[in-house]
Amino acid sequence: MSSSTEIADTSENVLSSSDGYSYEDEWWEMNCSIIPPEFNRLMLVGVVGAVIAFISVCFNTFLFVVLCRNPRHRHSHLVYLMFLSVADIFLSAAYILLFPVNLYMDYFASELLAAAWWSYMRIMITISHVFISTSAFLICAAAFERYITISKIACQFARHHRLIIIGACIFIAIIAKGPMYFEFEVVPNANCTGVTSLTAIPSEFSESEPYKTAYKFWFRNLLTVALPFIMCFYLNFAIMHRLRIQHLGAKLFRFATSEHRQNIRAATLMLVAVTCSYLASNLLNVVVYTWELVDKESLLSENIRPLYTLSSDLVSLLTVVASACRLPIYLVCNARIRCEILDYVDNCVLTHLHIKPYSGLGSKRCRATTVRYCDTGSGYMVYDAPNKKGERRVRSVGTGLDRVVLSVAMGSIKASQSTTHLTIPLNNNAMIIQEE
Repeated sequence: MSSSTEIADTSENVLSSSDGYSYEDEWWEMNCSIIPPEFNRLMLVGVVGAVIAFISVCFNTFLFVVLCRNPRHRHSHLVYLMFLSVADIFLSAAYILLFPVNLYMDYFASELLAAAWWSYMRIMITISHVFISTSAFLICAAAFERYITISKIACQFARHHRLIIIGACIFIAIIAKGPMYFEFEVVPNANCTGVTSLTAIPSEFSESEPYKTAYKFWFRNLLTVALPFIMCFYLNFAIMHRLRIQHLGAKLFRFATSEHRQNIRAATLMLVAVTCSYLASNLLNVVVYTWELVDKESLLSENIRPLYTLSSDLVSLLTVVASACRLPIYLVCNARIRCEILDYVDNCVLTHLHIKPYSGLGSKRCRATTVRYCDTGSGYMVYDAPNKKGERRVRSVGTGLDRVVLSVAMGSIKASQSTTHLTIPLNNNAMIIQEE
């Protein structure tokens, strides 16, 4: 009997130790094991996303340098593009440091990358969200100024206080997204070591009411997601409608030549492309936000969660894609920026590298030509500025109806001031007009 009792006790101890080992192993696997990223996600975020974000950083840094070289841009509507490029630089750099590095540290099980990532994770998440919201507000501000300009609405504040508007955009973005830094904490992950030694948990105040529902969910999402999207959509549609009306009206005059129509289309294309790139990159974000508003629990279910993760990755990736596309959009649509970029490449980049500039670029650059309208008695004539040989080219302007309109306009201007300067943009030329 005693021998049987000892065998039973020994078997019970073995089972209990075996059960204890399996429970500990299961706990370790759930909390401390490294889950390598899926191959598709690694390629999408870790390779494609990293390359696009790096291109975005290079493009926007180059664009910022080009725009800063001209002091006149600080007092024009291009100042919005200057600060927009700065926002794109920061959010693209933050994308590289947050998403690809996070996948690399799990894929390579690198403790060095893990220590670095956890050290800057909170501040980088906050910076990326602040500048994402800033870029959205800047696009809305630029679109609004463009709308009131083509609508001939008397609003000098938008034109003369652009820096104040830009400062307000940054301030509102900080108010909406700045507290994200304090909404979670980095703490030790129980007894885990290595890559999984740290984890992030929500802070107490971020889960308290009314902060969680009123501020985080309603105020923040409505202000930084829904409102900019709706404003850009409306302003984009309104600008296209206004330009279409002006284009139809311009057909009454000879000035509405193919060059004039191309200039209108170019200005429209640039504005539409910038706003549409923002709308396209944020459409999925709006869809996900709406789904969270209706039924957030379903997104965390076993069947929908992989789609939710993929959608979150695409939202961040599309934002970086939109940032990288801005410089190509400006090059294609805006002759003024294209001219400055090509001049900078020739004078600063190619010269320093001792590379002969491409001769075909100069022919497409925009130049400013000063002309004079002089009443000759037989309609208004254009006297171009003398060339190097001292020769002056004279050409007639418009049809008979155009001359009548110009005569009336110049007569009205003479009554108000003796000397007048007007500027008429052409397709690739800016024509400065002086009436004598």
